[in-house]
Amino acid sequence: MSWLAAALLVGLLVAPVGAKGPKCADILGTNGLQDSRAAFDPDADQAFGEFFLAGTSCSNITYTLVILDDAGDTTPVATGSVQGDGTEAFVRITVSGLASVTDNDVCAYVTTSRGKNVFDRGPAEGCVTLLGGDESPGGGKGF
Repeated sequence: MSWLAAALLVGLLVAPVGAKGPKCADILGTNGLQDSRAAFDPDADQAFGEFFLAGTSCSNITYTLVILDDAGDTTPVATGSVQGDGTEAFVRITVSGLASVTDNDVCAYVTTSRGKNVFDRGPAEGCVTLLGGDESPGGGKGF
């Protein structure tokens, strides 16, 4: 195998975030009428994320909501994943069990993936800070 073929094979096996994938793996901030959103409810120890896709969800794509305690953290306090249902270009994920969060905020991001290949991430860098209780009027921020 030539070095070029080997490099191409490695590139296919370890694709970077944002690698070109199917439309069902492309996270959109809006569908033109509504924006994606997320919220944190510290009283219920849960958070949710809702986002739109460029195409109908795919059953072989995993959609994941990652919750961090704070924006600078790298270890999630919780994650939740769903598989696409092939019927809608919209995904909603709820994550429970956030009792370990002692302050009134978390930071969230979403990903689309197949196996170890992450196709998209919202936001592209960092995370969206979600304030709980009365600190976040309206209840949500988008990806």
